Amino acid sequence: MRKLATILATLLFLIAMAPAASAGGNGWHGRDWFGSVKVSSDRRHITVCNTSNDGSEVWAEYATSFLLMHTVKDKKGGDCEKDTVIFGYITVFKLCIRRNGLKECNPSIWIKR
Repeated sequence: MRKLATILATLLFLIAMAPAASAGGNGWHGRDWFGSVKVSSDRRHITVCNTSNDGSEVWAEYATSFLLMHTVKDKKGGDCEKDTVIFGYITVFKLCIRRNGLKECNPSIWIKR
């Protein structure tokens, strides 16, 4: 019983700490304290923004329906970088940050439609 309670508490903690992600008529979004990523509703355009101006590096890793992996990187704070998929569409993406030499990626967001 104690083990089950520990597992449930851990799962609740992980769910509470997960980065925000949403879908709707404007596409899919993911964000955290240092950056954001947006995939358009047609799943062909991705934008990554570094929202901090502290020297951190922000990028999005994503895969397409042709099983190709891509990266779009925004090294500077205060602006955004965009990328476009010509063949296929975006199926999964995640936001990554390098801060103080440490790389950290948020959980992948799978687009189902």
